[in-house]
Amino acid sequence: MKILCDRAALLEAVSVVSSVVPSKTTKPILQNVLLRADKDGISLFATDLEMAAKIRLDAVKVSKKGTVLLPGKETAALLRELSDPTVTLESSDMRCRIDSGGGSFVLLGEDPEQFPAETKLASGKRLELPSGVLYRMIQETMFAAAREETRYAINGVLMDSGAGCVRLVATDGRRLAISYENLPGTAEDDVQFKAVIPLRALSTLARALTEGSKDPLVVEVGEKQVVFTTGQTQLVSQLLDTRFPDYEGVMPKSADTTVEIQKAVLEGALRRASILCSAEMRMVRFEVGEESLRMTAESSARGRADVTIDAVVKGAGGSINFNPDYILEALRQCDLEQIRLDMSDDSMPAKFTLGESFTYVVMPISGA
Repeated sequence: MKILCDRAALLEAVSVVSSVVPSKTTKPILQNVLLRADKDGISLFATDLEMAAKIRLDAVKVSKKGTVLLPGKETAALLRELSDPTVTLESSDMRCRIDSGGGSFVLLGEDPEQFPAETKLASGKRLELPSGVLYRMIQETMFAAAREETRYAINGVLMDSGAGCVRLVATDGRRLAISYENLPGTAEDDVQFKAVIPLRALSTLARALTEGSKDPLVVEVGEKQVVFTTGQTQLVSQLLDTRFPDYEGVMPKSADTTVEIQKAVLEGALRRASILCSAEMRMVRFEVGEESLRMTAESSARGRADVTIDAVVKGAGGSINFNPDYILEALRQCDLEQIRLDMSDDSMPAKFTLGESFTYVVMPISGA
């Protein structure tokens, strides 16, 4: 095999596919990236047997067709350090030489015939949406998912499609983030499925997407796998075999008080108040008055914070305690200038409206 290609394009492709390469594995061959060159271009493929990524590059000059396995981590690191705009790759006998800018580097691979083959989705439900929309939905939900491996049932993000809408839902049991997008079409076009997608798969997918892009992205969901395809990039992942909690039952149906606040003002004030939270319990008290929101935090070892900001208040008012980190994480994903908080008391979940299609529900800290 011998090819000449753009270094930046090859680096981006290698970086995306090598993100599925396992850092530790009982099968060292999985730490490689399969590069296959044909007369029309090259494809790169990597897998850890639970997830697989494939990217096609056509703007490549192929002098000789062939296949080679490249060590994923080292190939990405080398391409990142090279400065020339183009690179030449030439392989033979499981060795690949990379020439660029007067430098020459030899990478030792393994037998491509021993690398796992690509899997194909036999059949499944299919929907299409702009890739930038799914990127936004991932950003608005993934941060709220459980990270602990022991909480397998919520160690992923639910994709729920039906009634002309697709939703991403994430929860860790203390908070819940929902992002949705209405899908065009008729009742006959309605695609219905529920699938729990591993966090790692969505994180890898987000690396391949561009914020605001209108390029189409196709989602195909089978019984045990999901396939995301956009442009020349494809990601395949196993689904989590678990029953996701009933998120619709958690959503507050009513509230005693509604508070509208400038997002930037709330974020700045909450950051300041959270500095003096107790080390034992991360908690800020929200006290809603007639036209204001007062935030207080106290630590016996550090001191006390007392911050008041203007707010538009409707309803009875009252007080409620939150972990400030949960609120600040969500605000970082919010594009609205003004947000809304619907609350009752410290025994009921509170709802933040952070976008036209972004809702965030947080359990308060009760009895504090």
